[in-house]
Amino acid sequence: MGTIFSVEYMIKSFPTLLSLVDVTIIVTVVSDFFAIIIGCIIALTRINKVPILSRLCALYVSFIRGTPFLVQLYLICFGMPQVLGYFGVEDPRSIPGMAYVFLVMSLHEGGYIAEIMRGSILAVDKGQMEAAKSIGMTGFKAYTRVILPQAFRMAIPALGNNVISTLKSTALIFNVGVVDMMRRAELMGSFSYRHLELYVDIAIIYIGLCFIVQFGIAKLEHCTQMKNPAVS
Repeated sequence: MGTIFSVEYMIKSFPTLLSLVDVTIIVTVVSDFFAIIIGCIIALTRINKVPILSRLCALYVSFIRGTPFLVQLYLICFGMPQVLGYFGVEDPRSIPGMAYVFLVMSLHEGGYIAEIMRGSILAVDKGQMEAAKSIGMTGFKAYTRVILPQAFRMAIPALGNNVISTLKSTALIFNVGVVDMMRRAELMGSFSYRHLELYVDIAIIYIGLCFIVQFGIAKLEHCTQMKNPAVS
C-alpha cells in the first residue's frame, strides 16, 4: 500500500494544504456578499419591468446560466486585461488576479441568486406591498423593510445551496494563477508524484467546509422559523 497510497504522506501534507483554506473562505464570503447585492438588483429590475434594463438583465442571467463557470473565469481573467489595455488602462495585468476572481465569481453567482430572489419576491403576498404603501411607505422602503426580509427567509435553503456551489467553484480558481489549496496541491504533487494523497486531503477539507455551511444554514433556517411560525 505504501507504493500506491501513502497514508503518512497524506497526513503530513494535510496541515500545509489546510493553511490555505483562508483563501477559499475569503473568496466564497466576498463573492457571495456581492452576488446577493447583484442578484437582488437584477431580480427587482426584472420584477418591476424597468424598460431596457429588464431585458439586459434577462440576457445577463441567460448568459451566466448558459455558459460554464470555467469559460466565464477565463473570459474575465484573461480577456479583461486585454479590453482594459485597449481602452488605455496602463499595465492592466498589474491588477491582482484575486480582483478578477472576485469579479467573475460575484457575477456568476449573482446570475443564479437573481432567479432565486425573483422567485422568492414573487412568492410574497402582493397584499404586503399594498399594505406598506397604504401606510405611506415608498416603494424602496416597502421592499427593504417588508418584502425582502420575507423573501430572504423563504430563500434561505436555496441561498445556502448557492453558497456551497460557490465554495466548490473555488476549486477552479487555481487555473488563473491564484494560489489556493488546489494550486498548492498541484505544486506539491509535481515534486512528490503523490497526487492522489493530496487530492484526498483536498476532498476532506471541502467536505468539512460544506458540512459547516450546511449546519449553519440549517440553524439559520430553524431560527427564522421559530421567530416566524407561519413560515414553513
